[in-house]
Amino acid sequence: MSDDRGNPAQDTGSGAGTNEGAGAQRPDGPDSRPPGRELAVRVERPDGTADPGDGGQDADPGERRLHESIADEARDRRERDDSLRDLFGNASVDAGRDVYGNVRNTASDGGTIFQGSTVFQNGTSFHDSTFNFTESGDGRCVITHLRIQDADELLEWFVPPVSQESLEMRVETETLVFLRGAEGTGRRSAARAALLNWVRKRGSAASSDETEEHVGEIRLPRGKVDVPELRRGHGYLLELTSGDGRVREIDHLSDLAVRYECRLVVLIPLKPAVRPAIDHVPASDQAVFLRWLHHAARTDVDPRQLAEIEQTITARLDGEHSPSFVATQARQAVHRLRKGHSLAAVVEDLLDELTGRLREDIRRRIDTRDPVLGGCFMAAVAALHGCPEMVISRAAMDLAERIDEDWKVHDKRRTRPIWEELQSWLDSTKSRTGPSPRPGDGRTLLLDRPRAPGTALRVLWEEHPTIREALIQWLRRLTEHPDPGVQTRAAHAVGMFATFDFDTINTRFLGEWSASRSSHDHRRAALVLEAAACDVQLKDRVHAHLRDLASSVRYGHRSVAVRAYGSRIGLEAPAEALRVLRSVSVRLNLRLNHEIAVTVANLCHPGTAPAIVGELSAWVTAGSDGGRYSAALAFGRLAAPWSTASLGPVLAGLCESDHLVRLWQNALRLRIASKGSDWPRLALPDAWDVFCAWVRLHDEHHDTRVVVDRVAATVDARELELYLRFWRRRRRISQELYSHLMGMSKGATPCS
Repeated sequence: MSDDRGNPAQDTGSGAGTNEGAGAQRPDGPDSRPPGRELAVRVERPDGTADPGDGGQDADPGERRLHESIADEARDRRERDDSLRDLFGNASVDAGRDVYGNVRNTASDGGTIFQGSTVFQNGTSFHDSTFNFTESGDGRCVITHLRIQDADELLEWFVPPVSQESLEMRVETETLVFLRGAEGTGRRSAARAALLNWVRKRGSAASSDETEEHVGEIRLPRGKVDVPELRRGHGYLLELTSGDGRVREIDHLSDLAVRYECRLVVLIPLKPAVRPAIDHVPASDQAVFLRWLHHAARTDVDPRQLAEIEQTITARLDGEHSPSFVATQARQAVHRLRKGHSLAAVVEDLLDELTGRLREDIRRRIDTRDPVLGGCFMAAVAALHGCPEMVISRAAMDLAERIDEDWKVHDKRRTRPIWEELQSWLDSTKSRTGPSPRPGDGRTLLLDRPRAPGTALRVLWEEHPTIREALIQWLRRLTEHPDPGVQTRAAHAVGMFATFDFDTINTRFLGEWSASRSSHDHRRAALVLEAAACDVQLKDRVHAHLRDLASSVRYGHRSVAVRAYGSRIGLEAPAEALRVLRSVSVRLNLRLNHEIAVTVANLCHPGTAPAIVGELSAWVTAGSDGGRYSAALAFGRLAAPWSTASLGPVLAGLCESDHLVRLWQNALRLRIASKGSDWPRLALPDAWDVFCAWVRLHDEHHDTRVVVDRVAATVDARELELYLRFWRRRRRISQELYSHLMGMSKGATPCS
């Protein structure tokens, strides 16, 4: 007999939930607790600080089939990525980073680097310059040193900013120097270049037999800090974010720098102005564009094409972009030329991206009075770019009605637009139709150029103050649309507005949604923050906002923080994300623990898998009910082979077997009983089905075989033998493998 999941029906007699009466104990794996003593976790009613969310506390998301949840979560990720790409342009979402920090680092003092990469829509990739490290439990600092080849490359393409001379003069004469500026403006690279020039000029540069340069970056963990010893004659970089009051640590580091004849450059944000500092003034757009254009092209692009781009673009740069954005556009142009795109198309895209031409064109289209609803239609296409035409047209009419209500416009004062044609709207806004994503959905509508949606929203907000209130109310209604895709795009549009006026959006949207009892509102707030963080200069503020939410005792606040860290925000700062998830996961709350599991799965890729698996293993070892439940749900998503979003059995070749065995033990043994139920069930209902996928690869991969054998020797013997018989009867495993694992479960010597 089998249940509706294709698993064998189990005896739920007196031993159900506690595994009492299980077979004789066998040698345990990493988890030293005897399998027969595993206790069920019972979910109690939440106290006043916990919010049950939609459906109540006992409406456990874990009841869904795992493959259905994985598919839905993968679809949500795709929708979010598509929405951000449409809103911010092909490369703009990824361009908001200090690409001048594009180096590969190794960590000293036990730090682990999560070295991610940014992948553009067209396939271009480069290493992300935001270095994220695991935080050691003892509060030690982590210092990374530049590799020599990376230092040489940095100096090769580095464009000195206007303030570089002042910075280098101060570094020459002062031990501690503060450099003030916004993130994404090249300030980190300016500091590195100044320190490199200092160490090389004074003769303390790395010798020929060394691999690391004498310039490092200091990362201070949160909490109490044990400041490390500095190396004599080295230069160090330290970045402080808004609200970071580490004055004591800086003073200590400064004293050490004096003692060891070092230099320390501290990056500080524009506000608040705590100490006297050099104001970082970025290099000109023209200089950055030319350097990166020729640096990216090297020798495999026709010099005549580069000359044409240089002549057409550099004179028209408007100076409103960060160096990181300009550098990214130069790299993007070279990549497209290599891929065979026409020179004319590349130049047109650059003109749209780097000059004010697109904004002026959008402004002109919005200001037109013919057709009457053209401006509203432009706003609808911009906010819901790529949605079905019926949805966008209805949204345009809704915005017009809201504007009329605000201004109390009477019908007799203007022409009623009852017979306006869709084609006139398309022509006036330069929109185009696209194919339907699903049969029966109707045509989709898109603006004609990349970044047009975001630019249109910027023009509407910044240059049309009379309709801001109508826009706010209109977007609020769109975020409540029954279609999740429409909700996503509308919430991202709110996030775009947050990059213009964060306080207003926080007051009108984020504060209310975060305090809500609805998980749908929590999702909307997280989407807003995800889009807001795409603006490099707002990223610090978004992270500070999330830290406040994560430290709150309110369920809604923590839920928003957990969901937001499952987006691009967490991918760029995995150490920060894991730290928050670790603290939030301790308390058992079925819905919140489920959200934590989804976030962990979103953060996992081959580069982060070892650290994430180790973190989940630590949650199990810590023994908190919430941590063990979260780890079971998260590990199920990572271990399942049913989706490209999961790593499946590949984990066995990436991660330590001790951690994997402990996580399998937890997933296969942990049971949970909801309030009012006398029969505990597996916390991860599909755990044995997922484990079967690993068992079937037993003879093909050594790493998987090691994990499976150790799990078979340490989980409940009676339950394992039940599943082995079921899998053998369904011909999922061979007779030889069946006999081998039965022997392992009985404590027999494994077959060779």
